[in-house]
Amino acid sequence: MADEIMMMDSEQGIAKSEELTFSERIVQRVREEGFFTTFPTDNLEGQKLLYKATNASKLLRDFMETPLAITAFVFSPTTVTTEVGDVEQVMGVYLIDSAGTAYVSSSSGVIRSSMNIMSMFGDPQGWSEPLTVVCRETNTAKGRRFKFLDVL
Repeated sequence: MADEIMMMDSEQGIAKSEELTFSERIVQRVREEGFFTTFPTDNLEGQKLLYKATNASKLLRDFMETPLAITAFVFSPTTVTTEVGDVEQVMGVYLIDSAGTAYVSSSSGVIRSSMNIMSMFGDPQGWSEPLTVVCRETNTAKGRRFKFLDVL
């Protein structure tokens, strides 16, 4: 997956670790199980939520700058069509809001933001309330667009 983190050699100042980073563990679970969720999927309610998220989600890019009250995340492969018309499978993140609506993005910036939110704020099941985020876009120094999640 594109978001895998390359580790530097200890000669470059950072020692290699045999332990996987938080984001690497998510990528590994997606590879092994086909998805990673922040809610249980061993019951019918969780299975329905997973199915709805990955089958009937809205495009996050259509909700730029719209506050979303997030209660769960799903990471799963999704397909995108390239600029030349080729279909590719990439990592996707599904943000699930308090109404049960899912929003999907394959943007590496949104995926990284989602992983950082989980890493810093913990498992959404432990949150006392939904976390309000907005998807924003900025330009890089090379003029490319970069999407990310901002916490309100």
